[in-house]
Amino acid sequence: MTVTISATDLLARSGEPGLVLVDTRTRAEWRRESLPGAIFVNVYDYFVPESTDAGYEGMAAGAARAFAEAGLDRAATIVWFEEETGMRSPRGLWFQELLGLGGGLILDGGIAAWRAAGGAMAPGQGAAVEITHADGPAPAGWRADLAATRAAMLHPAPGMQILDVRRPTEFDGSFRHDCCARGGRVPGATLMFYEDMIEAGRYRPAAEIRDRALALGLDPSRPVATYCHRGARAATALYGLRQAGFADVRIFVGSWHEWAAETDLPIETGPAA
Repeated sequence: MTVTISATDLLARSGEPGLVLVDTRTRAEWRRESLPGAIFVNVYDYFVPESTDAGYEGMAAGAARAFAEAGLDRAATIVWFEEETGMRSPRGLWFQELLGLGGGLILDGGIAAWRAAGGAMAPGQGAAVEITHADGPAPAGWRADLAATRAAMLHPAPGMQILDVRRPTEFDGSFRHDCCARGGRVPGATLMFYEDMIEAGRYRPAAEIRDRALALGLDPSRPVATYCHRGARAATALYGLRQAGFADVRIFVGSWHEWAAETDLPIETGPAA
């Protein structure tokens, strides 16, 4: 399944009714220079309070509020972008799908590819919003299947594959972020660094990603739950796998930041078995 659009194809669709461009970098970068007409949505700094059914409902409610404020709930096509394809624009698309909204794409290669294709740049103007948590019920039609709860990670359903997409040193526990109480990984996780799905700022061809995943023992016919440090890199991996033929992929949004803080949860360290 293709979830990306090339810069040349986006240029050809410039001015298309209902097409909205969304810059996911920082607000300052967007203000300084962006794709003409692009709005800004901060999808990166969101932390779910806890990866539970209630936590995810508040996450979806907060995302719906931000989308409505920016007018994204009425867009026909939303194109998410950053400097190059990384961990921000895929997370924006994931929030869109979480709300049950279709028509989302990632500008593959980001602004760098846009410039290389001859696209113009302009200071950012218009809507600028941030996804934050909200009380209240999740919107109708939101997709809980795109988010794996902490309980589902602790007691995986038969056939569930857990994929850690952090760096090898994060996976084996030899490095931990200062905000994390412990280093290591979720028991039973397989390692596939998310950057191994990217080359020169763009997604690798789907066949290459699939071959790498198969070599690690991942099965496209079985569900996959991805995680990283705080849920952003996991979205990049989700869409890499999606394009490679993995139809059922979801994110453990709290990721290692949450798992490490819950000291009663089991961990593994050291090289993979």
